[in-house]
Amino acid sequence: MAAVGLALTIASTADQPAPIGVIFPPDPRVERLERFFEHYNCPAPHHVAAYLRASDGYRLDYRLLPAISVRESLCGVSEQMTNNFWGYHPSVQSFPSIEAGIEYVARQLAENPYYKGKTLDQKLFVYNPRPAYPDEVEHIMRQIE
Repeated sequence: MAAVGLALTIASTADQPAPIGVIFPPDPRVERLERFFEHYNCPAPHHVAAYLRASDGYRLDYRLLPAISVRESLCGVSEQMTNNFWGYHPSVQSFPSIEAGIEYVARQLAENPYYKGKTLDQKLFVYNPRPAYPDEVEHIMRQIE
């Protein structure tokens, strides 16, 4: 019996699909992000799955890109034509879709030499070198919890 339990544990943690019949609890971050976007009257859809996929894939705080989107464009209200909700090189950068923008900006914050290896404060200061910017974004991030 113990060997079966061990096999299920190994199978579900080795980047393989979970065994059939295994039910995982809902991710509490989904509800937090939905509430956050609704609080700011962000246009639907909120792309929560794309934000979580990008933050998990690039090992970023899941609150970072949503907070930047609120700070930079009021969640895209002012940038719907360019799909650049994050103010990334405004007036220059556009994305074919919001999901593509989420993926691109997450990859830049994680892997671009300007950001890679930096603390959150340092990344945010590089993103926007106004001295108050890191505190502004981090204040918004704390509203998600």
